[in-house]
Amino acid sequence: MSVIPDDALVVRGGKNRPEDILRGTGLHPSGVVGISVECAVGLSLEELFASIPHGQIGVTTVGKVRQAGGDVIRTSGRRISHATLSGLDQEQTSELFNPTISNPSRFLP
Repeated sequence: MSVIPDDALVVRGGKNRPEDILRGTGLHPSGVVGISVECAVGLSLEELFASIPHGQIGVTTVGKVRQAGGDVIRTSGRRISHATLSGLDQEQTSELFNPTISNPSRFLP
């Protein structure tokens, strides 16, 4: 499995408050404990958030996750850009994804 580069964008839907992160943390089918995110090399921010149903999104980079002591790894999911963020507690993860921004794809026809 190839390592995702530090400059890759990581997007997570929702308000990303610590309690949201805790609620979303679980064991993924690939055996990794963490939260679902969208992350893929070569995809733009718009491509990553296009299928997220939430009204808010949080954005960070793989490098910032690693600097905080976690990692982002490719895992199976509904989309090819699905990944799992692991190794951080809910407070650390919430800080990385806040402040959130309005999800522009929610307003597209």
